[in-house]
Amino acid sequence: MKRIFAGLTSRTADLILLILASQNIRARKTMGTSGIDISTFPDQADEATAQVAAYFRENKIDSGPVSSLSAMPAGFTSLTVFMIMGLLAAIHIGIEVTGTRWEHILAYGSSGMYILQGDTFRAVTALFLHSDTAHLLGNLAGMFFFAGPLIRLSGYGSGPLFLLFTGTSGNLINAGFRGTALLSIGASTAVMAAAGGLAAFQMMRKGPLRRRDRILPLIAGATLMAFLSHGENTDIWAHVFGFFCGIATGIVFFPLITVCRFRLREPLALAVTLVIFISAVSANLIK
Repeated sequence: MKRIFAGLTSRTADLILLILASQNIRARKTMGTSGIDISTFPDQADEATAQVAAYFRENKIDSGPVSSLSAMPAGFTSLTVFMIMGLLAAIHIGIEVTGTRWEHILAYGSSGMYILQGDTFRAVTALFLHSDTAHLLGNLAGMFFFAGPLIRLSGYGSGPLFLLFTGTSGNLINAGFRGTALLSIGASTAVMAAAGGLAAFQMMRKGPLRRRDRILPLIAGATLMAFLSHGENTDIWAHVFGFFCGIATGIVFFPLITVCRFRLREPLALAVTLVIFISAVSANLIK
């Protein structure tokens, strides 16, 4: 089992176990060096930390690990986001080694002309292609800083599904908006969607927040998006549509995952994500 909290008091540990039990998450406590530790199964670790963090945040409890790192999702350290980053890197390296970059861009890139003719799978596959190593590294950093926290908040299956859905939606809207002149690739649409999702999460927080506290995350996210949307070959509109797809989806997504709590939620969400990705890649092969 994986340790998710450490150094807790007996009272706090019992409360956390009760929270996890209410969500059908199996956990156990053991005595650690500086207090009580709580562990759960690795596939439930992300959801467990997110549920506990949400409970303490929503109930504004002053005692216990509300402000401690052990009670909050551990920032960027998500196995899932590292797997996504590894997949992006592996695809890029494979393409570069075989010298087929432009062949793949023409076959799988987000081309407005082909998407408008029905090749909607390109809105998915374009997210996994990059023009060069610098382009890849920039998006890997974006995945680490934005997609990592989003996955920690939502779950190892729900998070990737959110990224794929919003990134694809951003590419489809971009193709419809820009028409046949579009040819775009890169995971930045999904990265901006993750930033929008995090802004939506902050905007949707429960509690007596002032109106400006609801608006500030949107302003901060939009400012960040504008700051990161520079460069000679940057598809600014893909960033814009990805960001706003992230916000729009996040406003529905985060309340929904607090209601849809069942044991197989994350495996099912991850399975759906993989099916969509494999189907998109296969769609061009069977044309």
